[in-house]
Amino acid sequence: MCLKRFWKHLRIGRRWLVNGWQLFMRNPWLFGGMGLTAAVVLGVLALIPLLGGLLIALAAPIMLASVYLSLETTYRHNMVLPAELRMPALMQSPRQLLDVFRNENWVLPAVTTSVLSITTVLLINLLVRLVVGEAWVANWSNLDHVTIFAVLAVALLTFVLYVLLAASLIYALPLTFLRDEPLVPSLWQSLRASRHFTVALLVLLGVLLIPFLLGMLAASLSLWAGFLLWLVVGSITLPVVSASLYCSYRDIFTAKYDWMPADRRRQAGRGEPDEQSLRPL
Repeated sequence: MCLKRFWKHLRIGRRWLVNGWQLFMRNPWLFGGMGLTAAVVLGVLALIPLLGGLLIALAAPIMLASVYLSLETTYRHNMVLPAELRMPALMQSPRQLLDVFRNENWVLPAVTTSVLSITTVLLINLLVRLVVGEAWVANWSNLDHVTIFAVLAVALLTFVLYVLLAASLIYALPLTFLRDEPLVPSLWQSLRASRHFTVALLVLLGVLLIPFLLGMLAASLSLWAGFLLWLVVGSITLPVVSASLYCSYRDIFTAKYDWMPADRRRQAGRGEPDEQSLRPL
């Protein structure tokens, strides 16, 4: 039974990815430009010592929420971008990453989400510093076995905490900015939905890791080659994965699921989507 459920959710993740690609191809100029801009911003911020991770945590929710807003508009228009509008769409793509600030009702949720994100990352970094101290960046050949075990345990804990942060935001953002739901309950709903569809979301995570892995491999030969490869691959994978998450949001939050509270389940009118209900866009 567990294996059957695993394969079912694996197919759901693949279907989300296919739908995300189809949505991306409705306006590849806009989304490709947004992906390239995001890749440049994230790549530059990552190079800043000490503050780079905090700045990424500050900017990432704003950019992802803005991408969701553009995806919602493209989805509702249900048309491929005409040829004469391709260049204007490409030119305006960097500004679209700040789209949450064009509506005064979105400013407070955007700032709150970014503050929550950067605060969580700061607390995680403080935890790492308190537990392992300088051993986190030390040469492992100079560490004893107990310290190495502690560093590995803290690294695993750090990864889990970052995953929980991401899981709380990926659906809280569209719920807040597209459906005007309160932020805090949306964070909880996002966590429950992410837990329920962990396997399906891992498919999307695997695609998201491609530019990071390729960039790291290329950086071992040349730093500039790694950065350029990250830009090229990231300009496609970042918006495609974002579009896939948007498609998963539409599938999940238009139906009834096990992760929903009982009162929400009674209000919903559908069951968990199977492979037939997740049709291509």
